[in-house]
Amino acid sequence: MSVLELNFVFDQGRTRMHVARQEPPWRAIRAFRNSQQQALVHLHNVSGGILSGDTLALCVEAGAATRVQITTVGATRIYRRRSGGASAYTSTSIRVGDGALLEYLPDAVIPFSGSRFRQSTSVSLGADSGFIGWETIAAGRIASGEEFGFDSFDSECSVRCDDRPLALERFSLSPQTQDPRSPARWAGFRYLATMYICHTGVPQQQWIALEARLNDFAFDMTSRAARWGVSTLAGPGLVVRGLALEAHQTASGLSMFWDLAKQELWRERAVPPRKIN
Repeated sequence: MSVLELNFVFDQGRTRMHVARQEPPWRAIRAFRNSQQQALVHLHNVSGGILSGDTLALCVEAGAATRVQITTVGATRIYRRRSGGASAYTSTSIRVGDGALLEYLPDAVIPFSGSRFRQSTSVSLGADSGFIGWETIAAGRIASGEEFGFDSFDSECSVRCDDRPLALERFSLSPQTQDPRSPARWAGFRYLATMYICHTGVPQQQWIALEARLNDFAFDMTSRAARWGVSTLAGPGLVVRGLALEAHQTASGLSMFWDLAKQELWRERAVPPRKIN
């Protein structure tokens, strides 16, 4: 297993990053400061993607009062499984301390034809803490004609506060046995987007009101090219989901929902992460 462990602390008025463990192919070079004094970190995979048999672990600890934004330098490519090779696997563990805010904003995941992939994500929230995290999954390398050519894609995710589950999700895509193009799955769409927006301490009535406002926005954004919907969680949070024909539609939609929710809950505008090469 290859591990990247990042710890963030609030020290002398700013958030600082400490790389506790870093093993190839992971790289996290440094933390930048954005206009909202968040520590902006870019995750690098120096191998260019996730290979058959890879087991990668990302562990993030955002200490009390920290403000953190994490992104990637490009799409996550899941390469074809070699003959007889094992599935690729990634695990992501995120802990957000009391009074902290962490935004996890990676680029899309692209499973190549013949790939087998499993992922698990766990998020734990402290008191008066916030988490905004999204994921976009592509049907494959669309331009190369590999739509739903992967063998399997398995995913599970949990978001918790004080060991109370706010969201538990698990799904499996196996295009060879269950066609994702069916009306009950992706229908004719090629990109699936999910975003969790959580802020402990915010009363449920405010979440219900925000859900209604964001669903009005989702209704206006919905067309033949994209579908959007918003639901409250079992606790202090929302989930936003979208299906779209093109990648730019999920990217722009997620950014707009993110901005609206952040203004409502944190009285700040969303600041898109600056990308580096």
